[in-house]
Amino acid sequence: MTDVSDGAGIDHDRLRAEIDAEVRRLRESGELPAGFERELDLAFARFAPVHAIGDDFDQVLERAEQSTFVDVLAPTASAQPLVGHVKRVIRKAIIWEVRYVAQQVSGFAAAVTRAVRLLGTRVDDLERLSPAPARLRVEAASAAAPLDAGFWSPVVLELLAGVSGRVLHAEAGDGGLVAALVDAGFDAYGVDPVERPAPARLEVRTDDVAGHLRALPDDALGGLVLSGCVERLPVGALADLAALAAARVAPGGKVVVVSADPRGWERHRPPVEVDLAGARPLHDETWCHLLRARGLDAAVASRRTAPAGGVLAPVPGADPVLAANLERLNAVLFPPTAYAVAATRP
Repeated sequence: MTDVSDGAGIDHDRLRAEIDAEVRRLRESGELPAGFERELDLAFARFAPVHAIGDDFDQVLERAEQSTFVDVLAPTASAQPLVGHVKRVIRKAIIWEVRYVAQQVSGFAAAVTRAVRLLGTRVDDLERLSPAPARLRVEAASAAAPLDAGFWSPVVLELLAGVSGRVLHAEAGDGGLVAALVDAGFDAYGVDPVERPAPARLEVRTDDVAGHLRALPDDALGGLVLSGCVERLPVGALADLAALAAARVAPGGKVVVVSADPRGWERHRPPVEVDLAGARPLHDETWCHLLRARGLDAAVASRRTAPAGGVLAPVPGADPVLAANLERLNAVLFPPTAYAVAATRP
């Protein structure tokens, strides 16, 4: 078994695995009686404080319902015979008043827990009628077009030049950018909420981006590339993501945000992705503001414009006014399709 005499450096995952293995061995050998674990569960459920139950709504509400009844018969047992007699006399003298108060408190508690139970049932009905936000985000990620690694890889590699330490790409999609980073010599890995096939040489984990960043310690990353999720999360979640990015990147590290430009996002995205998106991408100036507000030096690093041939061509020898109007029309009709914002932690 793992030595736990010193709390420092304990591998908790390994410790839990060893405990599970020991329980399985005792269960298979018969040393652990059948039903003993059930008795432990019942004892824990009876005596454990409410906060130890966890986030299970039904269990917490069941504990509340069990506590709605107020017992007016206080114990009178005592090691001293006279003390026990005095307790019984006092209880008999005041039990009429205690019972009156207890009935009102019990009635109020029962009404509140019943109301909470009805409210929980209504919430369950609403969740069945509409997809949960997390599931909706996964569906949107599944339908999203992967990052154009062929275009953005040279840009990201240039922005991350000189970075040391681990580099995370989230969301990694098919791992194209992770592969480019690894080939360039970076210690890179990826995170994506959708399980996708990826080359065996790449480390691409199936995990929520924000949840993964919360699990990392501060200063854990040398570089962080955010894409995909930055186009679908609501504003509050994006602000939290910016704060997490600023905290998880080490001093001297860099954060790169690759996002669709909101002006051309809907025009260049599949209808399914547009309809399932819970939010819209931010402007590049907004990302600069969010990252600067958290202590990073941020600036727009690159903008991707409409493909060649997709704009109004200039008229040779045209009047300067006409040429200026054509430029304004191009800016309105063919805005940038995507951009990259780079930020450095001082």
